[in-house]
Amino acid sequence: MITIVKEWRQQGFVSFLGHCQQYRFHCNRMGDVLRNNQSLFVKLVLGVGVILCISMGTFTYFSISYVKRNVMNCVMAEADRFSDTVKLGTHYAMMSNVRSDIEKIIGDVARRPDVKQLRIYRKDGRIMFSSKRDEIDQRVDIKQFACAICHGSNNPPKNLSLRQRVRIFSSSDQKRLIGIISPINNEPGCSAAACHAHSPDTTILGILDVVLSLDQADREIHFLEKTYIVQIVWVFVITAVLIFHYLARFVTHPVNQLIEGTRLIASGGYFNPQVIQRHDEMGRLAEAISTMGQEISRQQKALVQANEELLQANDELGRMASTDPLTGLFNRRYLLEILTKEYQRARRYQHELSLLMLDVDHFKQVNDTYGHICGDMVLRGIAALLKKTVRNTDLVARYGGEEMVVLLLETGGKEAVAIAEKLRGAIATRPMACNDLEIAVTVSIGVATWPAQGQEGYMDLLDAADQALYKAKESGRNRVVAS
Repeated sequence: MITIVKEWRQQGFVSFLGHCQQYRFHCNRMGDVLRNNQSLFVKLVLGVGVILCISMGTFTYFSISYVKRNVMNCVMAEADRFSDTVKLGTHYAMMSNVRSDIEKIIGDVARRPDVKQLRIYRKDGRIMFSSKRDEIDQRVDIKQFACAICHGSNNPPKNLSLRQRVRIFSSSDQKRLIGIISPINNEPGCSAAACHAHSPDTTILGILDVVLSLDQADREIHFLEKTYIVQIVWVFVITAVLIFHYLARFVTHPVNQLIEGTRLIASGGYFNPQVIQRHDEMGRLAEAISTMGQEISRQQKALVQANEELLQANDELGRMASTDPLTGLFNRRYLLEILTKEYQRARRYQHELSLLMLDVDHFKQVNDTYGHICGDMVLRGIAALLKKTVRNTDLVARYGGEEMVVLLLETGGKEAVAIAEKLRGAIATRPMACNDLEIAVTVSIGVATWPAQGQEGYMDLLDAADQALYKAKESGRNRVVAS
């Protein structure tokens, strides 16, 4: 039992370490992406974040402004209703001219916590009633305070809207207050009463000025602002997380897979479009990249094959340019090219260099007797025998007609004469086959070696071998003569 528990703990710990490593890998990968300012993911997240911030901020600003307007409209409407209530409450006492009742009503109403001040002005600015008794019978400037609404201009308006009758200001302790005035109109009972009759032509007798605290409204507005801001922040965070996850899953991850696919194609591998199991633009792009990779691979194979064919063709052209088509030996042009280089190298390093020039004896008789086809067969047979007999480092070439040249590298005169005798004897003792015929031929060979007196260039070496060949023919043919 203890062993089982230990194994279970060990497996759980290993699994936990594996999850930690995976989490750290993903975090490091995301950190690398965020640190890379050129990352498409970073640009998309920043762009969407800025747009989201602007849109959310604009929505929040207009929403809060709308709520503030509604709250203030409600407050003004409530203040207007309260002012009308005060007017109705004091109406009977005013009509009866019972001052004590008016003062009592105003005092009782002013006990409300939100009522900061309550006044009744006469048209001339005299305070008739107030919640503060020490200011009764005082006069105020009719172009200031609440009177400024009508008396601030020479032509006071006859009718005032609710907004025109409302003023919002701050108290000495920096708390907001709302003041609302309500005109006290002249009524028939006022103009006919004997107690304090007013002229029937007088429209406004006075003004009721009520000042209320906006603490409750400000608290509600502040609460609504905080609620809106918190909600907007949560909406922004949730939306940002969703967008972040969406971009990471549906944009960044497929793009990284496409990048890896293009790298596979660049390294000659195959990109499987099924790794992006999508049917949108990303899926079609993966299929297009896979098709492009297959086409590139096909064209690359075709190009490699074409290059191989071209190399083979170039090799064949080079071989044809340097090879005699009849005998398969090197031609005269290639012989002179190699002879020039080897002669200069031999002079530079003071190495010996020998050249054999051989000619088929009475070759014209062979052509006349057996025909030119057999003559060609004889030349091919001699060429094959020469290549088989000499060393791999030596060069055998057809100089022209029935003349052939053997260039012997690092070879002195005595060794060259021995090689020439070996070649002459091999040709003389081996008839050349032509169809059912065997044609016996001999060759004369001239030998020239460098260094030798009087040689200044490779043409002198050729000329010396040619003169030695001429002497061999004069001496009876089928022989070797050294220059």
